[in-house]
Amino acid sequence: MNNATGELMPTEKELARLDSYNRTIRRTRTVITFILLALVIIILAACIALYALLRPGGVSLFDDRKTAGIAWIRSIYGHDATDQGLINPSSVAFSADGESIWITDSARFRLVQYDLNGRLMQIVNADWRVNEMIFPTRIAISSKGWFYVAEQTYDRVQIFDSDFIHQATIQIEGPTAVAANDDLLLVGSRRGFAQFTYNGDFIGMHSADSEDEVNHFDYVHALALDESNNSFVLDSFGNRLVKYDEEGIPLYEILLGPPGNQGISGGRAADTTTPELEFPANLQLPKGLALDDNGHIYIIDMFDFSIAVLDVEEGDFIKKVGSQGIADGSFDNPNCLDYNPAMDIFASAEATLGRVQLLSIEGSSRDPLAQTRRDFGDFINACLIPLIIVLILMTAYFVSQYLAKRHRRKRAQLTE
Repeated sequence: MNNATGELMPTEKELARLDSYNRTIRRTRTVITFILLALVIIILAACIALYALLRPGGVSLFDDRKTAGIAWIRSIYGHDATDQGLINPSSVAFSADGESIWITDSARFRLVQYDLNGRLMQIVNADWRVNEMIFPTRIAISSKGWFYVAEQTYDRVQIFDSDFIHQATIQIEGPTAVAANDDLLLVGSRRGFAQFTYNGDFIGMHSADSEDEVNHFDYVHALALDESNNSFVLDSFGNRLVKYDEEGIPLYEILLGPPGNQGISGGRAADTTTPELEFPANLQLPKGLALDDNGHIYIIDMFDFSIAVLDVEEGDFIKKVGSQGIADGSFDNPNCLDYNPAMDIFASAEATLGRVQLLSIEGSSRDPLAQTRRDFGDFINACLIPLIIVLILMTAYFVSQYLAKRHRRKRAQLTE
């Protein structure tokens, strides 16, 4: 049939057939929508269920795992239940990219690298013929990936580049701690601490022989460096923290508790009434030190089974977190601490339990991306492939919807 302008118009039968076709298309589209929605829900539910099953200790996805101010993430005991467990994890350090953790397993004479899910990446056995090491006891990693490994028994520190190629050996009596950035290396000992360039050239030393009480140290167990090359020195037996500027001038000294282990519970000299007034942190034997990404200092105590949080600018005490115990999320004689700004997590080592723990503490970062990676990184890793499938299905659905809309528009134009 032709209209007034001579154009060919569809017959009633053709219009009815077209209307039936459109209804069929709409029904099919509705069914496909429900099927895609059901698939997305099933895949996401399967991801959540799988992730909940695989989480350490059977902890559910929605449990924040907070114990005494600490949110436990996971524990690493080794990579084999027989002969490959950690025996004496004496120190820990996150890799430069924040994607893995290095552990000095002293009793096995080796360094072990795990990813943040606890999967073994590599083992570097101490072998003087290959890498100059014999007995690694402490490790630090700079932001450009250089490795600094102390060998306390052999009075030296080994320096390796980012490819773990040996660069230098520093001879120093009984090194008990190392810290490094891209400019400086700090080495602590029973008698003080020394400052070197990143490649091992000597700069200066603060010794136990100093007549200045601030510079007189009694076993430096931990050190840290900030972006301005300020040094933070933990005097364990003196139970204090000293901050120095880049030139080695003391900026402040914080007394953390009674010196010489006087505050240990049950000790004859213990005073249970005044220490917290005189020493707000009230620590006993501080062993580990870390700086976060939000202006805080964290000090882990071997006998107080806690982490004290201080302000980095003035050293003011803020709070203590942590509790005693052998369960995951608690501490049993912790001996070191490190912080990963990329993932906003901490790592502590407990040699007596052969355990390294990953944990988080509220307020340690101002970077929302780091917090997101910390909170949802496990979920994304566990469910990456299903999530990609969901993304593909959703993309295909929206593309098909767009094409169908264009097709309907063209048909409508043809029937006008």
